[in-house]
Amino acid sequence: MKISHRAVIGLWLLLAMASAVYADTPAYSTAVDSRMTINSDLTAIQDTTVRQTVLKESAIRILGQQSLSFAESISTIEIVEAFTEKADGRRLALDPANILTRDAATGLNAVYQRDAKVTTLIFPDVQVGDTLVYVSRTYRHDRRIPGHFSFAFVLARSVPYSTFRFTVEAAKSLELTLHASGEGLTHEASTSSDVQRHTFAYEQRTWSPEEPGAVSVWDRDPQIVITTFKSMLDLGAGYWASMQGKDVVTPEIQLLSDEITKGIESRRAQAEAIEHWVKKNIRYVLVFLGASGITPNPAPTVLRNKYGDCKDHVALMMALLRAKGIASEQVLISMGNMYRLPAQPAMLFNHVMLYLPEFGLYTDPTASSSAFGVLPAASYDKPVLHISETGGELARTPPMKPEDHTTTSRTVLTVGTDGQIRGETRQISTGVFASGARQIAIRIETEGRERYVETLLRALGRPGTGTFDAALPSDFSEPYTVRGAFVLNNKLPMPFSGSRELPLGMPIHKRPGVWPLGQRVAKRQTDFVCFAAREAEEIEISFADGLALPNRIEGTTIDNRYLSYRASYDLVDRTLKVRREFTSNVVGQVCSKEIEAEIAGSLQRVMRSFGAQMMFNTPHRVPAAL
Repeated sequence: MKISHRAVIGLWLLLAMASAVYADTPAYSTAVDSRMTINSDLTAIQDTTVRQTVLKESAIRILGQQSLSFAESISTIEIVEAFTEKADGRRLALDPANILTRDAATGLNAVYQRDAKVTTLIFPDVQVGDTLVYVSRTYRHDRRIPGHFSFAFVLARSVPYSTFRFTVEAAKSLELTLHASGEGLTHEASTSSDVQRHTFAYEQRTWSPEEPGAVSVWDRDPQIVITTFKSMLDLGAGYWASMQGKDVVTPEIQLLSDEITKGIESRRAQAEAIEHWVKKNIRYVLVFLGASGITPNPAPTVLRNKYGDCKDHVALMMALLRAKGIASEQVLISMGNMYRLPAQPAMLFNHVMLYLPEFGLYTDPTASSSAFGVLPAASYDKPVLHISETGGELARTPPMKPEDHTTTSRTVLTVGTDGQIRGETRQISTGVFASGARQIAIRIETEGRERYVETLLRALGRPGTGTFDAALPSDFSEPYTVRGAFVLNNKLPMPFSGSRELPLGMPIHKRPGVWPLGQRVAKRQTDFVCFAAREAEEIEISFADGLALPNRIEGTTIDNRYLSYRASYDLVDRTLKVRREFTSNVVGQVCSKEIEAEIAGSLQRVMRSFGAQMMFNTPHRVPAAL
């Protein structure tokens, strides 16, 4: 039978459309039915049944081995039942040997996160069309803030829910606040003589995979909060009750504070010296607020141990500041990509730092590579809760300013008559870039000054040799400088004719414009994280006598509300001077999804600008004599 060309095209279009639809649907579906009973002593038991149906092959790897994390100091998880339900109705139970519970942290971190656990379920014989089922029982006994209960759950749009039902039962006498927000989420409440019952149901109307750089699901997706806290200030008061008295000033701490600030008259400079001492001398160990309670070790214990988590660092620094009469407030913050607080108070904070009201600045004593008053990039423009003996107060950390976070790569190099390239690069940084440069200085110390040059040049696609000379990682002065000298292995092909690659140098930071605004995503559906910064690269290329010189290179100028970019190329005598500068002018650290379309084209032009090459005229050839 002969099939017409038109029919073939039509069939192809139908297959293409079907393939596109298939590609834009989830690889599995999830059904959740959960019931929580909150006891009068504010402990709780939660029974949950999860059914996940495999719709595509890719989900076999995703779902075949699943992990449930918990912290023993807060809760424990028991697997009641788990099995693979085959498409023909057969049930293949998990062998108990394939339900594994172990420490969540590995290596050194396991020492400091002993209560962080993970239970892993390894399902047998998983195929497309199967449903993986597990029933878990969670015992919640969170005593971090005595007399209170807090539970929060987010329904991420990247999880393909077919059904979701969550029932909560508690004594009628318990003063609980229950809140549901977000599209498709409903809440029904009822009471009997002695029991209050709440039922949450969720009908997912939009499924979409996570986008690169997106803000937290807590900033945008449906969520449930159950709490006994009346407000965030109430939560803060509960936290302070567990914290107060740990910043005790003993004779030993008073003596140390006096030694650290000896000869320093300025109170701000005294605070800076104390912070630097803590960063240099107290080792940070990773214990999140949510994983191991909220009560720190007393300051004298932290001083004796010479290590601690964020709570311990704060307790010691507060004591050292108190010894000089400098007031400080603890600040609860959520690190990561979360930029909003839930509508009702919940213990979603995972870090604590300090605010010094006398100087109007925030400081994080665990940020060991940051100068005084410079925060980790993920701490700017964040909602925070100030905690002190005077009470609690909601606030927001300041947004980044491009003039405070700068980096410039200055390279001077020469091209020899044989095409050999050698040169020096100085990376000069402030703010979060200086913090990153100090971390690289630690890597240079660890790997070796020459070995790290080889590592970096390979990563830049320009292998070579050389050596680095960085300021000490504990040098908090700014700007912070890392210097490096290098010789590239590959020479520029001789004689110069046509196009040649424009040498880059040896920058330790990403190219201007690559980091601040993150990865581009066409037709973004969610707001994304962005940073304000100023980045530049300056390259001077000197050509040996006798070498041809490149033709003029056109510059680039880009300006819009969110960014600016300048690229210029000037030939002075036998030196080509290149300067590229990128400035991200965003006013906060959350960029709306609508601006993606406005910046995408501009950033593509910036990336194309990096591909500029040196063009040389073809040498004139004299015709051979007849």
